Amino acid sequence: MIPPLTETVSLAHRDPHDMIATVKRLREQVSGGDGVDLVLETLNELDQKLEFVLDEHGGMAEELLCVYEQLGIVFEMTASLPGVEEENEVVNLFINSLGNTFKETQVVLARQKPNGEWKLCETDVQLTDWLAKLIEQSKDTKQVLAERPIDNDMPSWVKQVLVGPIYSVGDFVCSVVLLRREQEREFRASDMLLVESISLFCSDLIRNQHLLTELKETSLAMVRALVSAIDQKDPYTSGHSLRVGYFAMLLAREVGVSNEQLQMLRWAALIHDIGKIGIRDDVLKKPGKLTSQERLHIMEHPRRSYEIIKEVSKLNGAIDGVLHHHEKFDGTGYPDGLKGKDIPLQARIITVADIFDALTSTRSYRKAFGWEKALVILEEESGTTVDPEIRATFDAMIKRMLGEGGISWEQLVTYAEHFTRLEQIDIQMELTEAS
Repeated sequence: MIPPLTETVSLAHRDPHDMIATVKRLREQVSGGDGVDLVLETLNELDQKLEFVLDEHGGMAEELLCVYEQLGIVFEMTASLPGVEEENEVVNLFINSLGNTFKETQVVLARQKPNGEWKLCETDVQLTDWLAKLIEQSKDTKQVLAERPIDNDMPSWVKQVLVGPIYSVGDFVCSVVLLRREQEREFRASDMLLVESISLFCSDLIRNQHLLTELKETSLAMVRALVSAIDQKDPYTSGHSLRVGYFAMLLAREVGVSNEQLQMLRWAALIHDIGKIGIRDDVLKKPGKLTSQERLHIMEHPRRSYEIIKEVSKLNGAIDGVLHHHEKFDGTGYPDGLKGKDIPLQARIITVADIFDALTSTRSYRKAFGWEKALVILEEESGTTVDPEIRATFDAMIKRMLGEGGISWEQLVTYAEHFTRLEQIDIQMELTEAS
């Protein structure tokens, strides 16, 4: 007997799982009579199609979840990009984002040493021969691989390992290793696709970071060449801007200036005297005392520097240091007669570095002072010419670097005249502190 038609008309409006249950119930209720075999055949066919639809829906749901997770990681990484400046920071951002997605899975970084050996970073898991070969295979094939451990040396809690390589413009950077625990489900194709997609995104970020770094270094090299040309106008001030830039960077780190502000301070210190290109040589190189008119002429250089860089939008953040590095803390400086904390921090830092280098350099009208005497003179100018707090910080820093067990004055000057990257400052500060 065939059940009433009303039992079947609402099938299209039910949950797929309910639909299958209804079909099975209908099939069980069919008994004897004409057309029974045809009905059973139809029900069986409908049952199979419904199962197929459910499988398809399940796959689509998994794919949608994968896409959602990809978008989540991309959003998280993109939101953090403004504070990222180096390749390692991009990689760490990638690792942290994966860790937030695969919460119960340990995510670690694998790097290859110059001798070809592999190293797992920031994990207690020991690198075994099996794991090293899996990482090597993933790197060589440029594919994401997932396997169960077959190495007794692997920790017992590791159920499965997923490895994905990160390349940037054809150059291998590192590999990401996901260690799945025994109680977790196995990695699916969607997990492998997720890691592969985000690895490619990470590769693009690293490539862009390299391009940005190269652009910055090219720009810096051009500025250094221009500054060098200006310094060469007066042999007594050759290398002055480079040394001021270095001392200002050291001091800014001590004061707690952010990395973003540090970049602009670096530019400001390097180009603070760029306006001297418009100062007459007979005034700039005069060995004796300047006349009042000559002094007014040379006092024009901060304003000239400002006029040169003001049209360069990327250097807007350096204007304060360039324009106001000759302001005095008591308000008697130039060009605007600013006083105390009204003088921008960038300018107050450069002022200390500028005066210190001037005192420790030989000029046409006097010999260089030793660094100890220069610090004494700076102390005498505390509160009048220079910010007393910043002066005290600079004093302590120089004494720490050049004091007992520290580096020599000659070494410090060499550092100052040859530094090109911010990391060098961190390394040198670590070395002096270790000494």
